[in-house]
Amino acid sequence: MLSTHPNSPGRAWITVTAPGDGRTLGTLPMHTPDCVRSVAASLRRAQIHWRAMGVVGRVYWLTRLREWLSSNREMLVELLASETGKSVAAALREYRLAIDAVDYHRTHGADFLGAPWQRTHGSPSVALQLAITYRPCAVVGVLSPWTYPLASTLFDAVPALMSGSTVLVKPSAVTPLTVRAVVTGWAAVGAPPVLDFVVGHAAGPAVVDTVDSVQFTGSPETGKVVALRAAARLVPCRLALGGKSSAIVLSDADPDAAAAGIALGGLADSGQGCHSIERVFVDDSIYDEFVRRLVAEVAAFGAADPDDIRVAPMTSVTHVRHLTDQVDDALAKGATLRIGGTSDGQVFEPTVLADTDPAMNVLTQQTLGPILAVVRVADAEAALTLANDPSGPCVSVWTADDAAGRYLAGRLLAARVGRNDVSVHLAPPGYA
Repeated sequence: MLSTHPNSPGRAWITVTAPGDGRTLGTLPMHTPDCVRSVAASLRRAQIHWRAMGVVGRVYWLTRLREWLSSNREMLVELLASETGKSVAAALREYRLAIDAVDYHRTHGADFLGAPWQRTHGSPSVALQLAITYRPCAVVGVLSPWTYPLASTLFDAVPALMSGSTVLVKPSAVTPLTVRAVVTGWAAVGAPPVLDFVVGHAAGPAVVDTVDSVQFTGSPETGKVVALRAAARLVPCRLALGGKSSAIVLSDADPDAAAAGIALGGLADSGQGCHSIERVFVDDSIYDEFVRRLVAEVAAFGAADPDDIRVAPMTSVTHVRHLTDQVDDALAKGATLRIGGTSDGQVFEPTVLADTDPAMNVLTQQTLGPILAVVRVADAEAALTLANDPSGPCVSVWTADDAAGRYLAGRLLAARVGRNDVSVHLAPPGYA
C-alpha cells in the first residue's frame, strides 16, 4: 500500500478493493471542500513560478516524470491491474498510452506554445500591432474516470502542465491509487509542487467550484452537472463524454464479419470503454441470421492474448447492479435474453438482448458493460434515425456497398464513424 496523502487529513475514508478477488488495496482519507480549496490555493501560488519557468524548464520536469514512469512500470501496471480488475496485458496497454501522452506533449509543446502571432490591426487607419498568444489558467481541474484512470488523467494533466498551468486531479473513488502513485512520483523526482490530487464524494463539486478550468471525462449525465456548475462560474469546461455507441448492419452485410467485429467492439475490456458498442441496429432481412451468429460469437468470446482472462471483472461493484437493472428492465418490456444476463461477483457475463426497442433503458442510458442490445429495423433510414437519437461517440456501418456506407456515414452525428471495422470503438480517447 502507498502511504496516506499528506494533504488529506479528513476523518472519512475510502477503502479501495481489488475487483478480482476483493482484497483491500489501500485506504485514503477523503478531502473536505475546505481541504480542496486549500490544495487549490497552494497550487495557485506555485503556478507563478511554474509559468515563469518557461517551456524548456517544464519539458525538463515532464521528462523527469517520464523517466519515473519508465522506472516504475512494473509497480504501476500491477497497481492499475489490481484496482481496475484489468488483466496485466490490458493495464500495460493503458500504461503505454500514458507514456505516449507524455512523449507527445513534451516533444511538441514548444511548437504549440510558440512565439505570439503578430498581425496588424484590422482597421487601416489604426497604426497598431496586435499580438495573439495563449495564457494558461492558474489551476486546471481534471476529473478522471474509473475506466482508464492512468491514461485519461495524463491525457488531460500533461498538456495543462506543459502550458504552464498547475493541475488538481480528482480521480474516481473506485480507482484513486494509480493517480496517487503518479502524484507521489512527481514529488519524488523533486518537481515543483504543481500537481496534486484530492478524493472523496465532496471533492468533485469542490474542484469544479475552485479551479480555473475543468477537464471532465465520464458519463453524459454527470457531464451535464459539471458543465452547468462550471458555467455558473464562467470558467472553461471541456467534456469527454461516453454515450450510446452503435453498430448498423445493413441487408447486404457479411453476417459473419459483422458478428465477429461487433462482439469484439462491444465486449473488449468487458464493454467498459466509453466507445464500446452498446446498440446494434440490424436490417429486418438479415436480423435472425445475424443474431444467431452474434450469439455464437459471444459464446465463444475470449481474450486476444494469453495473459487476459476470458471475462474481466467490472471495476465498480455498483456498476454491476446498474447492468443487472438494465437487463431486468429490458426483459420486463419484452426483450429476449439470448445469452448471458447474469453476474458472479463483479464478473458480468457477456450478454445479447434481442427484440429490444427504444422504450428500454438499455437503448437510452449508457451501459458501459458487456451487453449488446439488438434492434430490428426496416431499413437504413430507420437505423440512422435511431443511431442519432441519442447520438453516441462512435458508429460502425456494416455493408458491402461502399457508396451506401459513405452516404450513411455522412448523415450520422457521431464523431467517429467506421465502415466494416471496429477500430473506432476500440480506440481510446485521443490526446493529439
